[in-house]
Amino acid sequence: MYNSKKVYAIVLAAGKGSRMHSETRKQFMKLRGLPLYLYSTRKFLQHPMVDAVVIVTVKESFATVKEAIVAACPNTKTPYDLTEGGKERYDSVYQGLSAIHRHIMKDPDAAEDESIVLIHDSARPMITDKIITDSITAAYAYRAAVVGMPVKDTIKLLDREHFVMDTPDRKQLWLMQTPQSFDFTLVYHAYQKLMKAKAEGNDTSVITDDAMVVETFSNARVKIIEGSYQNIKVTTPEDIAIAELYLN
Repeated sequence: MYNSKKVYAIVLAAGKGSRMHSETRKQFMKLRGLPLYLYSTRKFLQHPMVDAVVIVTVKESFATVKEAIVAACPNTKTPYDLTEGGKERYDSVYQGLSAIHRHIMKDPDAAEDESIVLIHDSARPMITDKIITDSITAAYAYRAAVVGMPVKDTIKLLDREHFVMDTPDRKQLWLMQTPQSFDFTLVYHAYQKLMKAKAEGNDTSVITDDAMVVETFSNARVKIIEGSYQNIKVTTPEDIAIAELYLN
């Protein structure tokens, strides 16, 4: 709870992780003996401001995930729920938001317009308590906020033949991370519009993160707040070694 607003967290753990070139789904790969998704899930369950957590994952792994959470967080009093993911990332996010909406509708003390939601990729295991706290306070202040960091390298904009078209000002470029945090009503209604657009046959493949959904389907401005360069996304086998180095 933060300033009388309930705080929910969605942990996305339903992807295939094809760039890992492994038969094991990325979120279930072991990092220092624990499955990848468990690091961020545990952080949210143990954070004093988070009221409930929804883990979006593959249905056949529900029992395994519950057992892992019980073993890793035996004393947690934060309620959590599991829901099945969808084909694309935005489908999984919508499943998580819908699960929270159903929970809010059942809770006489909760209200849709008095809630904050944090959406996090389980492939980012180095999330910290400070990042979670900053995301919650920013969502409260600005209604839409994304964790990110300034780019360190020069970025080139290329044409289809890989010739340079432009060199953007590096000072204006930030790498986006998660969690991405929002007023619940704002992001839920934006996602409803996205799903309606998809059902009508519109191209939704360009949607790459939650901020883009809010940018496209609402009038809200998205605030960027500083995260950490260690808050990397584990995408390739090389990232596993980097993540273990940071965790050590």
